[in-house]
Amino acid sequence: MTNVSIGVEKLRFIDAVTGDAAAIVSVVNGAYRANGAVEGWTNERGLLDGPRIGEEGVRALIARGRILLLRRLTDGAISGCINIAIDDDGAWHTSMLAVAPDEQTAGIGKLIKQEVERQAAAAGAPRMRMEVIRQREALIAWHRRRGYELTGETLAFPYDDPSVGHPLRPDLE
Repeated sequence: MTNVSIGVEKLRFIDAVTGDAAAIVSVVNGAYRANGAVEGWTNERGLLDGPRIGEEGVRALIARGRILLLRRLTDGAISGCINIAIDDDGAWHTSMLAVAPDEQTAGIGKLIKQEVERQAAAAGAPRMRMEVIRQREALIAWHRRRGYELTGETLAFPYDDPSVGHPLRPDLE
């Protein structure tokens, strides 16, 4: 466990357990779908609708790999999270980076990425890997500012997978 601070708020990195599923769903769906009163700086509005993930999906991710949480020490609430899987080639494959919408722009996403990168380096991971929907230009730009590079590889969007939500456009990649 690693403790960090943002302003006066003290936070701790900790691995999720299945009992965290409901809180993770709330943070992720709030960040990706902007269905609440607070809209985050980046979301999938106009691209996808419906839940980004449900509790069953979160529990499955925890069973297959791990979800790293950034939890507030004052009240135990989850400020952000990221899913981590280790690919066959040893690369750390991240997905579902999410920050609670009312806590975005405070640097929490950056802290989460830095912690994952630190852990990956300590574990000897040869690289980090992720996929981002091509149309999420602000998110791609954010990762590029952090040193990530486009590979030129394009994957088909999983239109037939209901676990990713309901696509609103026919051109997602």
